[in-house]
Formats: sequence, structure tokens, C-alpha cells
Amino acid sequence: MPQREGKGNEEEEEETRDWTALPVDALLAVLGRLDGVDILMGAGHVCRPWRRVTREEPELWRRVVMRRRAGLAYEVDLQAAARAAVRRSAGRCEAFLAEDTAGAGLGYDENFFLFLADVAPMLKSLRLISCNRVDPHMINQTIRKFPLLEELELSLYHKGSIDDCLDGVSEACPLMTRLRLNHDRFYYFRPILIGGCECKSAEIARMHGLRSLQLFANSISNEELAAILRGCQQLESLDIRHCFNVLMDDEMWSRCATVNTLRLPEDSMEDYDLQYDSPVRDSVYYSDAMY
Repeated sequence: MPQREGKGNEEEEEETRDWTALPVDALLAVLGRLDGVDILMGAGHVCRPWRRVTREEPELWRRVVMRRRAGLAYEVDLQAAARAAVRRSAGRCEAFLAEDTAGAGLGYDENFFLFLADVAPMLKSLRLISCNRVDPHMINQTIRKFPLLEELELSLYHKGSIDDCLDGVSEACPLMTRLRLNHDRFYYFRPILIGGCECKSAEIARMHGLRSLQLFANSISNEELAAILRGCQQLESLDIRHCFNVLMDDEMWSRCATVNTLRLPEDSMEDYDLQYDSPVRDSVYYSDAMY
């Protein structure tokens, strides 16, 4: 009686599969699931065909994600890696995310953001997380050079005031639809040493096409939030978790009635994707030791 083909044959076929012969489209789909660091330091060195794709296919670099995640050596130069990734996009990069959560090692400086503004004119999404080596005025200059920008994130930023980062952005980036401005902790008042006082509510209110807004742990007031809601009448999603200066009275509920997805100051943090600390909800003395 002939033997039936079983699991052993499937495993043998898997072992003999030639991964170097993957079609370019399939390989782009596989590599597109990786962060830029993983491609540059790992997948791009697997074999000659893979290396050729990572160097010669700008499509792979339309979305560039550069994270200093746990386990990545401090001596890894994220800035150099990001430059290489953006160059390989050949001017087609549409989304760039920089995250430097380690707080040490070689991160992003002002020269990199000048470079990014020059070589990524098609950028539609800019997300900067823990990029605390860069002056707010430089961040502002960079943002304003991307007229096609639709998404902006400035999270866990302590170098200076987010107000200065946003100055004039509503006019320079008229297509903005998504904005995230997130601190790591709510303070009853926010000392200038830990990131300025408020979000720039008047500037946000002029982003009339805004559809999604997240302001985590911001000291925004009812009056400022009302101004934003008056100016951003297409807003569909509003997240003000840990914004404990906002009082949800009858007037504020009425203003938020047209918002489809509303997250309130006391709502659960279960799905929040950034680090945060317990709020400081009383007016207390802040010593230099806190910083």
C-alpha cells in the first residue's frame, strides 16, 4: 500500500524553500512589516536579492519607522539609520516616525530635521516621540516645510514649549486632519521646565479640517477646549484623557455632542500606547529635584 504524504513532507518542503527567490512584490510586503532599524541592521543583510531590494526599491521606504526600542544598543546611531532610510525613498517618503525612548545614545539632532525637511517634500505624516534633543523652534521650522502634512504627533516632548512647536502650523499645513500632543504626566499647573504651559489652543482652532485630536495630560481649560471645538467643526475623535482641568458640565457636553468618539479625563487608559505617570492634581510645591 502506498504511503500517504504527511506532515514530514510538508516540513521538508519548508526547509528546501528558496527564500532568495521571492518575487519583489512579495518581498516588499514582508519587509514592509518591519521597522526601518530592523531592515537596515538585519533583513537587508540576509542575501544579495534582499539587499538589492532594500537599496533600490523606494516603495519600501514610503513609510519610515525608527524606534530606539528596548534591547537596541545605545551605540546604534538612529540618526544615521534614519538618513539612510529617507535617502532610499528617493523623495517619496510619506510617513516618518522617530522615537528615542532610551534617553541616551545617538539620537536625532537639529541637523537631521533640516535634512528631513529638504529630502522628504511629500511627507504627509510626521510623528515625533521623545525627541528631546531638538529645540522647539527647529521642530516648528521643520513642520512648516511640509505643506502636504495630514498627521502630526509631538509626544513626550520636554525640550521646551509645544506652543512654540505649533506656531503658524495651521497656515503652513492646511491639510492637517490628525493631531496628537501628549505629555507623560498631568500637573495642576505645568512648569516651563517640563514642557511649557498649554497646548496652543488658538493655533489648533485654526486647523479647520481636523478630524482627530488627542491631548493627553494637558492643562487645557474649558474655555480653550471650547475654542478648539468651535474652530474644528469636522472633529470626529477627541481624546482628553488626564486633562483634569476640563470640567464636563452641560455646556461642554453640548459642545461635544457632534464628536463620534470621545475619551474623557477619567476614562480608562487600557488602550493608551505611550508611557505615562500618575497625575499631580493639587497645587503643590515643585522642587528642582522633580526635574
